[in-house]
Amino acid sequence: MIAAVERWSLTRAGAWCAVLTTAAFVVGIVLMGSSGVQVLIPETGKNGLDWIADVDDASGAFFAGGWLVVIGGVLGLFALIGFWSALRDAHPLLILAPVLAVVGMVLVTISHTIPLALAYEFVPGYVAADATARESLRVTFDTWAITCLLFNYVGDALVWGIVVPAYAWASLKTKAVPRWVGWLGLASGAIAGWIGLFSPASGVIDGITFLGFVGFFLWLAAMGIVLLRRGAASEELPTPVVAS
Repeated sequence: MIAAVERWSLTRAGAWCAVLTTAAFVVGIVLMGSSGVQVLIPETGKNGLDWIADVDDASGAFFAGGWLVVIGGVLGLFALIGFWSALRDAHPLLILAPVLAVVGMVLVTISHTIPLALAYEFVPGYVAADATARESLRVTFDTWAITCLLFNYVGDALVWGIVVPAYAWASLKTKAVPRWVGWLGLASGAIAGWIGLFSPASGVIDGITFLGFVGFFLWLAAMGIVLLRRGAASEELPTPVVAS
């Protein structure tokens, strides 16, 4: 009984973190967009220069939104660990999912934090610099921008391409959550994770992966809400029924 309650506590904590992750990202993105900055991670070249200009003109809402996204990434890490507690009966190899989730979410969070550092220090320095100094600063900025993009790419590949499909499969096998939640996870993982691997090669593919991005947060929130509702009915996690 004690072990079951402890296990459910981890699951419930992950479920709360899942709901809060979705809320943090949604509010953060809205705040950044309202400030005039459409993306947190800058691109290189002209798009990067446009990002610098937008950040320079942005209000404090950009920084508030950016920090919410960073906080959401940390909460998402705990959410994915908690999900493992609810789904681990599916297969012993599922233990790899929270490990990969930690690595992936750390990389994603770093990719979200560095742009905030650039916004605090680099952007004001670039705007105040003369034309000669800006030429040199552009190389530095592009280096940081591509670093963030690569960190984000690898982190997303791990989380969306491996962890989410693994959890979705586990939820279908154990029936720990309704089947539609599992299928939503598989769909979002396939679009954002598998198809998303080719997003740097095509703007069309990058646009398609946005659907997977939205699906991921819907799946995350759905998992959290379902697990919390089941926890409200009983302090002990229901024993999953493993399909043969």
